[in-house]
Amino acid sequence: MNFSLKHLVLCMAALLAPQFEVAGVYPMVPALFMIGFVSGVNRNLLFLCSISGLIILAPVAVMVKYALIVLASALVVRGVEWYRGHCRSLLAGGLCGGITVIVGLFWHGLQLPGTAGIFIRICEGIMVSCFVYVVSRLLSMIPEWEPKREQPPLMYAPGGRRLTDYAESFEKLSRTFRKMNRFKDDFSAEELGRMQTEVTGRICASCSQCALCWEEDTMPMYQVLYRFLQSLQRGEDVRESSAELGEYCMYKEELVEQVMLVFEKAHLNMAWYNRLQENRDVIAQQLDAMAYIMEDCANEEQDVTAREGKISASIRYVWKEAGVVIEQLRLLENSHGKWQVLLRGRAKGSKCISVRELAKLLSSVSGRRFAPVKDSKALLGAREQSMVFVEGCRLTANYGVARAVRDDEQVSGDNFSFQMLDNGSCVMAVSDGMGSGYAACKESEMVIDLIEKFMEAGFLPDTALRMMNSAMVTHGENNLFSTVDLMRLDLDSGQGEFYKIGAAATFIRHGDEVRLIVQKSMPVGVFAGQSVPKVTEQIEDGDFIIMITDGVMDHLHVKNAGEVMREIIHGIDTTNPAEFSRNVLEQVLLFTGGRVRDDMTVLTVEVWNR
Repeated sequence: MNFSLKHLVLCMAALLAPQFEVAGVYPMVPALFMIGFVSGVNRNLLFLCSISGLIILAPVAVMVKYALIVLASALVVRGVEWYRGHCRSLLAGGLCGGITVIVGLFWHGLQLPGTAGIFIRICEGIMVSCFVYVVSRLLSMIPEWEPKREQPPLMYAPGGRRLTDYAESFEKLSRTFRKMNRFKDDFSAEELGRMQTEVTGRICASCSQCALCWEEDTMPMYQVLYRFLQSLQRGEDVRESSAELGEYCMYKEELVEQVMLVFEKAHLNMAWYNRLQENRDVIAQQLDAMAYIMEDCANEEQDVTAREGKISASIRYVWKEAGVVIEQLRLLENSHGKWQVLLRGRAKGSKCISVRELAKLLSSVSGRRFAPVKDSKALLGAREQSMVFVEGCRLTANYGVARAVRDDEQVSGDNFSFQMLDNGSCVMAVSDGMGSGYAACKESEMVIDLIEKFMEAGFLPDTALRMMNSAMVTHGENNLFSTVDLMRLDLDSGQGEFYKIGAAATFIRHGDEVRLIVQKSMPVGVFAGQSVPKVTEQIEDGDFIIMITDGVMDHLHVKNAGEVMREIIHGIDTTNPAEFSRNVLEQVLLFTGGRVRDDMTVLTVEVWNR
């Protein structure tokens, strides 16, 4: 059993309690005993100290009277604990005070020594009840004292420091890759000169006129051929340059053919060189993302139990009153300012305690919203166990989706995702694979799967999208691409971040207002340098966020599809997001005559205060 200074002081006080006499009564004897009894002191030791104090310090009649009060109080409170699972200090104080009055009246009826007046006996009972409640509450505000243990010297750097070092290494490696990147748009003069040398080596070396064309100063073949290569590089019409070349060379056709071959080969080499640089840039982006994750992991949660001693003591008290025997309590604060409360303990009696009820008590004393961690046990029983309570958010969200598959297909090319993340945010995403059917579905499914994994790993949306885009660029199978529509909502601040890559419009319904978010960009995987623009919107209680795919907007067959969608969304009267999505899709199908010429997906998220 862990040593507790408070418990030792209570046992000593119970031993010395018979020293304190007030108007012929000894209220400190039952009061201090009951305080220790409900405060978790070893009850056998406490009873021994109380009886020993009475034997040593009190007269025989007083010893018998208060030994009877102590024994009866212990039995009654223990019975309440057996029946209810626990006994609150207020109830324990009231029972102890009542027993003190009853035994006093019995003692008065027997006319035994140590008898006081009725008024004094009633005052003694009231004093005992109040003293038990007040002192128990005050004792709970004193933090538990734990002996300082000598920490063994660390043989290695802490994990957080190692992760920071790894992050710095990845950042340096990323900078190295970026320094290696030199994309080429044009050939240099030196490269054009090498092309010219290669052409002349193939054609002119075996020509009898070579000496006249290239060795005499009056023949401008070098300048003419160089101008021809420059025209090719600029993408200009080379007929004029070819005609000029024919004025000086009798083998013009062969020479032009060789120049075109050499130039195409050099242009292909430059394309592969740029693709290599592009891949290096992709690797650099991924290294930056890994560095960010490592730095985030290095910011370990901080133990604030000692700093928040008042709240910690209040939590101990309300949980003790609920019947929890607390072996260890820790308050942790993460880098986002969110708290976690770690409890190791058990239920005091034989009955189990609802973990949700403990979370409510925790929220009431801390002023923060707490809930048991996901997949936590529902009840705290007599066997000691560890539990984690996490701070909740101001907002919560739920989603509903409606989909329609293209008439001549069996599978939709659209995919979607909705995630409630542990970092206090929710993410909704829609991806529309180009085309339709199985191939489009496979492509958009891959995009959604990557987004989910990156977001669960803790990446920021823009970083996740860049990494996902890089993966899709290198994937490059069958030249299939997908759009991405992603929203990340901070459930505390209500700030929504919208990212669109080739996606259709998103709508936000706030009361009678319907806001429209539109961004123009290429689909995912077209090129590695894809920028990810962000639009920020404030989301409030009762707002609806509606994401749609191109098939919804493109088949309204009206001039201003965005305004028509606004009217449709504004006119829907439901608070169920699934029904909301169905109503939107049904009204869109009225414009198409019930035909589905492209895959349609409507994803709706409703946000409300907890």
